[in-house]
Amino acid sequence: MMRRDYVKLGLGIWTAVVLVFLFSPLVIVALFSFNDSTISRFPLSGFTLAWYRKLFSNAALHEALWNSLIIAFATVVVASSLGILAAVGIHRYGGRAAGSLRAFALTPMMVPRLIVGIALLTFYNLLQADLSLLTVIAGHIVMTMPYVILIASSRLVGFDKAMEEAAWDLGASTFTIFREITIPFLKPAIIAATLMSFTLSFDEVVVTFFTTGRDNTLPMIIWSMLRFGITPEVNAIATITVLVSGAFAVIAELSLRQAQGSRTS
Repeated sequence: MMRRDYVKLGLGIWTAVVLVFLFSPLVIVALFSFNDSTISRFPLSGFTLAWYRKLFSNAALHEALWNSLIIAFATVVVASSLGILAAVGIHRYGGRAAGSLRAFALTPMMVPRLIVGIALLTFYNLLQADLSLLTVIAGHIVMTMPYVILIASSRLVGFDKAMEEAAWDLGASTFTIFREITIPFLKPAIIAATLMSFTLSFDEVVVTFFTTGRDNTLPMIIWSMLRFGITPEVNAIATITVLVSGAFAVIAELSLRQAQGSRTS
């Protein structure tokens, strides 16, 4: 066996070890969500769907899930709209300062969630604003919009400005160019950014903790349940959340690959 073959084999084994390390906790949580016993330990005492049935009949959980969906959808609409416009504006009109403007717009993504949450709470206290779902939505917009700008900006790198110039020469307005040329070009990035924003907002705990009032979200319900230990109900909620988040993350990744493929073709 050649040296290159040994390297490929070693990298393959290392990749497998890393994947097992990353996903084995999720698999174990899913297994324990079907365990007939209230104690999470091996061997499993039996298979049951009782914990899922108990979750679906929990009124507090339904309200928290509804709040999470409201926050996530509102965050997606506002963050995606503002983020796409910001990315296009920086790309089109930023000039030499485009890099600095883009780096400044991405700053909230680099700041730890704890700091973002404390800063938002301080800001709301200065405004004497009552904490509610609206304050949570505003916090999630601050948190997710940099990701939208990053994804849209990466797509705009391959944008040919000659198409806009040709449209201007033919008499098209700025809005028509944006609607007929820019938006279709950005469609894969918009889909990816939308799904990413939804996933980040739906799963967020730290920022929500500092910006919410009396309204609970699904991650906050999970956090409160963990104070009494890891129960099969918590495992069931975690399994559902992981599946939903994973589905959105996979779709977002496929959209990004489509965007990159169409950009290079």
